[in-house]
Amino acid sequence: MARGLRRRRERARIDLLLMAVVIALLLYGLLMLYSATFYVGTYFWRQQLLWVAVGLLMMAAAAFIPYRLWQGLATPMMGVMLFLLFIVLLMGERVFGAQRSLFGASVQPGILARLVAVIYIAAWLASKGERLNEVSYGLVPFSVIVGVVSGLIALQPDLSTALLLIVAGLAMFFFAGGDPMQIFLSIVIGGGSFAMLAWQLPHARQRLVDYLTALKDPSQMPYHVHRAVMALGEGGLFGVGIGNGRLKAGYLPFPHTDSIFAVIGEELGLVGALLVIAFFAFFAYRGYRVALQTTEPFGSLLAFGVTTMIVVEALLNVMVMVSLIPFTGTALPFFSYGGSEMVMTLGGVGLLLAVSRGRAGDPSLGDLHGLLDRLRRYRGTRLSRVGRRRRTAAH
Repeated sequence: MARGLRRRRERARIDLLLMAVVIALLLYGLLMLYSATFYVGTYFWRQQLLWVAVGLLMMAAAAFIPYRLWQGLATPMMGVMLFLLFIVLLMGERVFGAQRSLFGASVQPGILARLVAVIYIAAWLASKGERLNEVSYGLVPFSVIVGVVSGLIALQPDLSTALLLIVAGLAMFFFAGGDPMQIFLSIVIGGGSFAMLAWQLPHARQRLVDYLTALKDPSQMPYHVHRAVMALGEGGLFGVGIGNGRLKAGYLPFPHTDSIFAVIGEELGLVGALLVIAFFAFFAYRGYRVALQTTEPFGSLLAFGVTTMIVVEALLNVMVMVSLIPFTGTALPFFSYGGSEMVMTLGGVGLLLAVSRGRAGDPSLGDLHGLLDRLRRYRGTRLSRVGRRRRTAAH
């Protein structure tokens, strides 16, 4: 009886509000995907239902597996993922000009590599403790890890996925207590290297040139972005109604993947678009709250990394659709069609829920004020203290 009560308490620790916002995002996403594709049949929607089901199974399994297990499996998982990335470069299928897929367009190891990399980086950073800020012990090997994985993805070429991995990795390094000056230098050097690589790729260079041209003359905006902005403008405040959008029917490229936010803007207007942003903002709040409440370094870094990975991808997609940044081809998590994307996203949510089950309670973090107060503290000191306390207790 006591064991059953303990198990019920364990289950009760799952962040129910986080689960609620994920379910809301999934339902909203399925509704809008159906609206974006019903005029060509139900194939995409039925396939997405299948991937959502697989993703939910992954989420449930990940949520109830003790998250510390992944710390021990991080190295072999990274080894397998690096092997798959090499295989993709050698014999992968080409999708939209990039050699990024295995076993069909929906299986893309580059996308799944983001989640594996977050697990590995969390385990690696948690093991460094107070030596993280030693350049030869922290920054250099960290740069090699992120550079190798993102480099293999960029060679496909899939620059948007590589960029997401780099951003998430640097954010995790900072959250773990990395020296801000080292991080600044990494951004300068890494950003310069990334820009040089992008400039060598014709399609990436053309996107950057088109973006700079549009800044001077909006009438020269690239076709894809122009149609997305037009769709958002057509929607006005409340939209033309679900299913009544006209630009998705042959005028707006990829309405079921990259441009689904523009479909939302046309059919549900500014209100519908802001609702998407509000859902992701609340998801970010709950995810970072889990990270800040978790006193164990690996769990805290894992929750932070997963949350950052999903939120930054959503932010990039929205910014592209409103022409704030050059076109990147990123998906909108929970909304865009795609098997690897959906399974990776829901698998990450499962890890986040697992951390929420195992975290130590902290009454001081019960509201937004407490969270902001904790954010102002020096993160590295806290993680190092936790690691030192655990080592002392072990002796």
